[in-house]
Amino acid sequence: KPIEGQVVDRNGDGTITEADKYFYKSPAAPVTMGLASRLEYKNWDFGFSFRASIGNYVFNDLMAGASNLSTSEVFTSSNYLSNRPTAVLAANWQTYNLTSTLSDRWVQNASFIKCDNITLGYSFDQLFKCGSWHGLSGRVYGTASNVFSITKYDGIDPEVYGGIDNSVYPRPISFILGLSLNF
Repeated sequence: KPIEGQVVDRNGDGTITEADKYFYKSPAAPVTMGLASRLEYKNWDFGFSFRASIGNYVFNDLMAGASNLSTSEVFTSSNYLSNRPTAVLAANWQTYNLTSTLSDRWVQNASFIKCDNITLGYSFDQLFKCGSWHGLSGRVYGTASNVFSITKYDGIDPEVYGGIDNSVYPRPISFILGLSLNF
């Protein structure tokens, strides 16, 4: 259990200064991968795409910023009963001590696997054919984007720019139904 306000004197000079800061982990993933495929059977088609980032780390600034559980902080008029991540409850920190907030405690493994897209479609030809008219052809399909993420990261989204997660808006899942027609 981390102790609030206590940090390591890394250079051993007896005081906590800027010289005790160090580079802990990299926000850049040493391994990135992707897989996309499209399968077709008769008039049906199915496609998907996955991405993975392995070995990247993120500073969870949202968690660090919500770590103060003091009564004066939780029940202020601007923060009255504001949401707090359950992970900060066990530590029960009572201040926003800068050495605690800017700690490597909040650096988390943000490796992930994401399913970016899944598409299922059906193509048709010569629909409503009549006499010399060749009829309609086209495709009807359904697509889901930002389908799921697999990660052990405690924040909202492990994929952040610059390695600092201070965004509170998650990426939404979206669904599209489509129809394309050829006359």
